[in-house]
Amino acid sequence: MSFPSDIVVIGTGGGGLTIAAELGLAGRPAVLADQPRFGAALKAVDAAGGVELTFPSRLAPVAATTTDPAAAVETAELVIICVPAFGHEPLAEMLATHWLDGQTVLWVGEPGGGFAAVAALRRIDRRPDITLADTNTLPYYGALVSGPGKVGAIQKSGGTLVAAMPSGRLDHVSAVATAIWPWVAPAENVWETLLLNFNAIDHVPAMLLNLGAIQQPEGTFTLWGAGGTPGVVNVIEALDGEFLAMRAAFDIANETPYEDYLVGQGLAPRRGADLHETLQSSLLPTLQFRCGPGALDHRFVSEDVPYSLVLASSLGRELGVTTPVTDSLIVLASVASGRDYAAEGKTLAAWGLDGKGVAGLRSAAEQGWW
Repeated sequence: MSFPSDIVVIGTGGGGLTIAAELGLAGRPAVLADQPRFGAALKAVDAAGGVELTFPSRLAPVAATTTDPAAAVETAELVIICVPAFGHEPLAEMLATHWLDGQTVLWVGEPGGGFAAVAALRRIDRRPDITLADTNTLPYYGALVSGPGKVGAIQKSGGTLVAAMPSGRLDHVSAVATAIWPWVAPAENVWETLLLNFNAIDHVPAMLLNLGAIQQPEGTFTLWGAGGTPGVVNVIEALDGEFLAMRAAFDIANETPYEDYLVGQGLAPRRGADLHETLQSSLLPTLQFRCGPGALDHRFVSEDVPYSLVLASSLGRELGVTTPVTDSLIVLASVASGRDYAAEGKTLAAWGLDGKGVAGLRSAAEQGWW
């Protein structure tokens, strides 16, 4: 396969900057695009002559920058989108009229972008012949922005999966993804990537079960260190069990638990006697969370609950899989935050996929349309 020559990367957060930098250092500079309100990062990249990587310190070239993503995608063979989950729908709506036959669109990071793109196209009765793809997570550990246009990231060694919509184009999608990130593995379909969202599994329990610590007026707290007690880890494992049960309802062959993915991503050296031991041996306990009264506004709750757990609960109902831990965490987050996450969160209905049943959901993944 010849790698696409005209590439656009949309997103100037840690993931988007790192992807653009990797492409530039590999001799495949991309156009870096984002919306005008994020223009400061693009101006910094222009001024520096590229994306500044902080460790090791390097300057990675880009082909150009633009605050008009819609215009940029019209000339691209490959579009890589890396934005938070709450940005999927607005971006999908913005780009729906601009996709052209033959394009490949890879949503990297939080899963679900492919569903958002198809839902936006269905709303305007447009069906271009494009290949959509989703990953379950970023292929990096800790893509940290230290200033506009400046980022540092560590590559994972595995645990990132990519799926295609329609699923029959997996070979093409996998070839594109592995040409950039050789450690990325193929997934059966986009339901597998959606149900391997590590952020939903380990962020939310650690936050909600350590409220007394993280809402202190100052200081830092190790969510998976001091906060990763056996009881907290039991909730993480039970939550993962519900995601595994939903994968099983789809007859997805991948039964790998969260614990093995800690090792597979390169975050833990080996599997311990139990998940608590494995997690405590990983890099996660070293992370310092900055405490404060507004801690629950952090994306570990304000994004992962409405866009991951609420969606998972909706999917469980459609599959006939009970999700008591997921549902309890949604209620707890809503009460603690003073928000109705169940009402404001993402559900299958928003994509027009409610009432489809297991067979209909499988067909949507296979066909890339419904």
